[in-house]
Amino acid sequence: MPSVTAIRIQTLLWAVLGVLFLLSAPILWAASPLVLVAVAALGAGLGLVVEWAIRSYRHRWRRSALVGGALACTLVAAPLYWLVLQPALHPLAVPRVTLGDGTRQVVFQGMVHVGSEQFYRSVVYDMIRARDAGYVLYFEGTLPGTPEATAWLNAAVDADGDLNAQYARVAQACGMQFQGDFLGFVQRQAAIDPAHIISADVSVTEMYDEWQRLVAARPELAQAMAADGANAGGLSISRLLDIVSGLGDRQRDFLATACRGAFTMLLGRAESQNDMNLVVLDFRNRKLADRIAADAGQDIYITYGSGHFPGLLEEMRKRNPSWQILSTTWSTAILPPDDAVGHLPAGADR
Repeated sequence: MPSVTAIRIQTLLWAVLGVLFLLSAPILWAASPLVLVAVAALGAGLGLVVEWAIRSYRHRWRRSALVGGALACTLVAAPLYWLVLQPALHPLAVPRVTLGDGTRQVVFQGMVHVGSEQFYRSVVYDMIRARDAGYVLYFEGTLPGTPEATAWLNAAVDADGDLNAQYARVAQACGMQFQGDFLGFVQRQAAIDPAHIISADVSVTEMYDEWQRLVAARPELAQAMAADGANAGGLSISRLLDIVSGLGDRQRDFLATACRGAFTMLLGRAESQNDMNLVVLDFRNRKLADRIAADAGQDIYITYGSGHFPGLLEEMRKRNPSWQILSTTWSTAILPPDDAVGHLPAGADR
């Protein structure tokens, strides 16, 4: 290869490597300066080992160290950048579906347990408008059960104690909000107006009784659940959250950014096939469809997990084939953080 061509190619490769390093360095620095130094040092060491092993870059150890360090930073930062970009590239959209049977309407507002403050505020505003228009509000939230039933549910969903408290901790770790913090007014109003603001969910005891009925008919369900519990060893969610709570502010901010991307990706997937869905989804959908059918002639506004909608619509049509989708709108449940701080112009505070 002519020397001029070789120099041009080498210059281009060094420029590409430099750009990749400049892109990766900020995200590693955001995690911690020590992370950036450690990854760069590890990559430099690997580069030197490779140089020594193949001996093709003899007398060029500085170049090998630079190439190894830059490549290591790029490879470590690439998946983190991918996570950070997920909310923008593939936003988590939840539906607001209006159904009608010719005599009344049912609005289904899809929800997520953990999301952005803007999303929950818009849902609350929509609920207030629906209430003022005469709709009955149905909201999700399993009712308390016996200690035995509660212990069974916690084991089934790998929770340590109060599920709502765990969701709230996850939301805090991810820089988002827990839906219960915004829908609390509904529960308070339910005590004042129980005829129009209703906790339409089942109790934990009802779920447990349904599981016992299913296991009596299909004993293999209990064996499968026991096997899942045996394979779920390692760090629990609560232990991971304890670790997160011990991180510094810089590390928690970095983790929250990556966490929003992970939630966007995971919640955007279709519901996994799981035996617990027989109770967590199917049973609750049937009970909700029964309640809607019993509340004949009444317009209803429902806030339930988005994963419930396909099964709920199927159950509603079993009871009344006239139900049709009238309209569908979408909203983004996970957005950038809401705690941005700017600076007012000089003298604006006077």
